Amino acid sequence: MADQVYRHLRDGVMAGRFAPGQRLTIRGLAEALGSSPMPVREALRRLQAEGAFEFSDTARLSVVQLSGAQLRDVRDARVALEGLLAERAASRMTGVDDAEITQLYDRLQAAADALDVAGYPSANFAFHRRIYEIARAPIILGAVENFWVLIGPCFVLVAPNATHLRRSMDAHRRILDALMHRDGPAARAAVTDDIMQAANCLSRVIDKPEKARSVAAPKRRRRDVSA
Repeated sequence: MADQVYRHLRDGVMAGRFAPGQRLTIRGLAEALGSSPMPVREALRRLQAEGAFEFSDTARLSVVQLSGAQLRDVRDARVALEGLLAERAASRMTGVDDAEITQLYDRLQAAADALDVAGYPSANFAFHRRIYEIARAPIILGAVENFWVLIGPCFVLVAPNATHLRRSMDAHRRILDALMHRDGPAARAAVTDDIMQAANCLSRVIDKPEKARSVAAPKRRRRDVSA
């Protein structure tokens, strides 16, 4: 049961079903999953070790928020690993894979057209994960999923942005075309473009509160000195 809860929660994190900083309770998660608290607690300990969740000093559970520097590290790792998987997948596609990836792309396009904030990150995760599975490189895919555990919640921050969705879908269209034509370098380039665009959009969102905090900090120090 603990393994099932772990996989369900982990997939949910990667698919963007949680938001950065979102507060959760073990009891609430257990009720949502139809589980007792114990398997949820065990799953959360594993996911805490992977960097998905954190407990505060007062034992409050929340989804981890990446800093700008962490986001850039994840971006660079994803570009290297996901680009490699996309390039390998292009050479290993079959007719069955063509149909499945096209279906996942259509689902993604429908979510983008509807500005489906909840559905788009989930569809995006399914589209990319299936492509990378086709590459048949489980060790590399495992490393990629570790980074998706960190970045997945951030997708919620940019999903409502219509401009970002249009650019993202253009990259996804090029990924699909490259795979259909068995063009590995083009698939790698399109995946890289998709990751970079999302990271740039996320950086603008994440850096704002960081800059606000850095501006506010000296003011607090001056008040402490004057006191």
